[in-house]
Amino acid sequence: ATVMLCGWRAAGAKLRWDVSVRGLRSMTTLPEQQQPQEPHRPGPSWMKNSGRERLVVLGSGWAAYRIIRDIDIEKYDLTVVSPRNHFLFTPLLPSTTVGTLEFRGIIEPIRTARSRLNYVQFSCTEIDEEKQQIFCESFYDHGETKIKENIKLRYDKLVIAVGAQSGTFGVEGVEDHCYFLKQLSDARLIRNRILECFERASSPRVSDEKKRQILSFAVVGGGPTSIEFAASLHDFCAKDVVKWYPELYPFVSITVVEAGPKVLSAFEDSLSQYCQKQYKKQNIEIRTNISVKKVNEDSMELSDGSILPFGCGVWSAGNTPVPLLTSLPFEKQGGRLVVDEYLRVGGRTNIFSAGDCCVVKDNVLPPTAQVAEQQGKTIAKNLNSSSISPSVVPPMRRFKFHYRGMFAYTGEFSALLDSPFGTTKGFISWLLYVGTYLTKLVSIRNKIMIPMYWFKSFVFGRDISKF
Repeated sequence: ATVMLCGWRAAGAKLRWDVSVRGLRSMTTLPEQQQPQEPHRPGPSWMKNSGRERLVVLGSGWAAYRIIRDIDIEKYDLTVVSPRNHFLFTPLLPSTTVGTLEFRGIIEPIRTARSRLNYVQFSCTEIDEEKQQIFCESFYDHGETKIKENIKLRYDKLVIAVGAQSGTFGVEGVEDHCYFLKQLSDARLIRNRILECFERASSPRVSDEKKRQILSFAVVGGGPTSIEFAASLHDFCAKDVVKWYPELYPFVSITVVEAGPKVLSAFEDSLSQYCQKQYKKQNIEIRTNISVKKVNEDSMELSDGSILPFGCGVWSAGNTPVPLLTSLPFEKQGGRLVVDEYLRVGGRTNIFSAGDCCVVKDNVLPPTAQVAEQQGKTIAKNLNSSSISPSVVPPMRRFKFHYRGMFAYTGEFSALLDSPFGTTKGFISWLLYVGTYLTKLVSIRNKIMIPMYWFKSFVFGRDISKF
């Protein structure tokens, strides 16, 4: 071993020699009173009493993340409970399914959102109002087995912002044969499935008829997520598939199935019609007023009696409440918690709700990111202005939604914008789409990385590696 003399330092009347031994553990002798102390690591708030109110936030979506960012950390011991340890920038999720953007460019770790934040990767299963505590469980993979853990957390203030999950409307076979597009894990599965379809179809043993079935992509739902996924898939096929799988491009088909009379029903009629014209140019078929009755392994049975074959089916046709909500004794509307104008659950002063899991009484709003974010902002302001003293009741802010507009990407550098100031479409809307989402990204890292991913995809094409 090589011994290196690193230095010496006077400590009172004694000298301390720091000796570093390469290949061995370094050893330093210090007077007892000068032994280095363990660096301070703030422990979880439920394990100590800091004198601050315990605020527990359930969820890591738009509403929860806005509360996390805005809450007064000097006033509350903040604990976030969610099975997902990151915030997902959902408007750009469809772009990751085809490799236009990379997955880590649209997420923000919860732990890095604020200092002195406590995070636990658990799911809340029960709320005990009387004792002001929640019951949580989590499953961890350990080889081929799953380890279950349970904990109890106490709270003074509770925010329920657990969002919603993809709804199947009871259609048989959806969960077995289709992919949802709600989480980043869904996008990864879809991306691998798309590439697998092209690799399977490239086999010389596959007939032309089978190639058409494998390379048929069915998208159920006519909302922005479905429309943007179909557009992103078209861009991938028109630029990258035609280059790397030229013999397969003629077999590709994309079909959007919508139960309503039009796609993008939340947009103005002129924008919906523009989208349909745009898709017709791109050979994307839109079937409206048709619902899915059953999903088989490689086909869908539709309400008009036809059969739609597919190699990859993506289901983005609406939301349904998460299991936690069904077990809560609070008032609900359509499975969502009913809150008052201050976003309090049942008028309670210590339980709030925001996002897709709740509905404001007499003011039903669409379950969108901007609604959830504004609700989170209102809750954070009210909590920051509240007083620990029960004799002091500061004025609370009523939630008021401010519509800021909606975007939808329609492919080939074209987008739609429906805003309070008017509507636009085409390339100009796409520039606004890009610029707006860049400013909404949270971290400087992602604001730098996202333009680089766009540039890479435009110049060098999308990555077709399957992993």
